[in-house]
Amino acid sequence: MNWLAIIIAAIANMVIGTLWYGTWAFGKSWMTLSGHTMGEGMQAGPLYAMTAVAAVVQAITMSWFVSQTGAASGAAGAIVGLYVGLGFVATAMFAEVLFAGRHPRLYAITAGYSVVAAIAQGAIIGFLG
Repeated sequence: MNWLAIIIAAIANMVIGTLWYGTWAFGKSWMTLSGHTMGEGMQAGPLYAMTAVAAVVQAITMSWFVSQTGAASGAAGAIVGLYVGLGFVATAMFAEVLFAGRHPRLYAITAGYSVVAAIAQGAIIGFLG
């Protein structure tokens, strides 16, 4: 396991999330569709700490997937990330959205972030791994 790649991939995940959910990107739409404000009811410190831990766990898991597939380049790692993002994350979120009666655009925003973050993590780990 390449810990440098894992840490960089986790940081990239956090940066993508910050940009994705920024008010100039999808943040306003997310807040309108979800009926919540960002971080509602939580202090920023614990919220970001938990998010960082989740990003590290995702990067460790992505590192395992990339190594198991033999992906040895950024492009190959990105493909693994695409499959993980679409095949596991987005599909798992889909049933929850359907049964909770959430707006399809809210699903597109949240699943879209997860897929893009997984692609970036896979590319970073494939490139550096």
